[in-house]
Amino acid sequence: MGELSNTVFSHAEEFVQQVPLLVTSSHATINRPAITLTFAQSLDGKISLPGQQLLLSGAESMAMTHRLRSMHDGILVGIDTVICDDPQLCVRHVPASELTSVAHPQPIVLDSQLRIPLTARLLVGPQTNSRLKMPFIVTGPDHDPARRAQLEQMGARVVVVACDAGRLCLGAVVRELRQLGIMRLMVEGGARVIQAFLESQIVDLLIITIAPVLVGSSGVAAALSPLSAPIVPQLYEQFGRDVVMAATILHNVG
Repeated sequence: MGELSNTVFSHAEEFVQQVPLLVTSSHATINRPAITLTFAQSLDGKISLPGQQLLLSGAESMAMTHRLRSMHDGILVGIDTVICDDPQLCVRHVPASELTSVAHPQPIVLDSQLRIPLTARLLVGPQTNSRLKMPFIVTGPDHDPARRAQLEQMGARVVVVACDAGRLCLGAVVRELRQLGIMRLMVEGGARVIQAFLESQIVDLLIITIAPVLVGSSGVAAALSPLSAPIVPQLYEQFGRDVVMAATILHNVG
């Protein structure tokens, strides 16, 4: 990604400041953080390709996403995203004057079997940049103790929660994160994590980037079934070639 202009950064800042749930007091409860689910999708509703990295966001909407990251305490992805994309989950696409002062969110990885590579940038990056945070790795009870010891020796925090049919219980995950001080949580992916959070009815805010591309039938959709709770669009904005929508999800309606 090339160098972005101050106009792009200002546009990103103006957009997030118009989203009520981001600028009002936190919607966190005693049981969970306030949860923002964000992802990029194609015109035909696809968010990824099986086992492959799919870059959909343009530079302008990516700047918005990084501004969004700076407004959350934690940023959560699944282990498949870590293995496939090797993300840093930090705030990079902001004005140069902010790079040394911006608050990076706490990286959080859902990894029921502790498959995270020891060479992952989430583990290696904080060893050379003290401003980055070592990840919270949320795992299940049946993890490998030796692997856990390796990760903890590197500085990661391993958080154990209950599983159901081999999958981490999201209710238990968000309760633990709230107890660890995460008041605002941003969920970025991958596909299975996005689908699980949509089905869980614990998402407060949706921010979806729509890219002008068609992926086709081989792509993976964000939702596998209709969402029972109403989605209420609040804001649409064009960022370069992309359109971004911010919407709330109304739970317990009807």
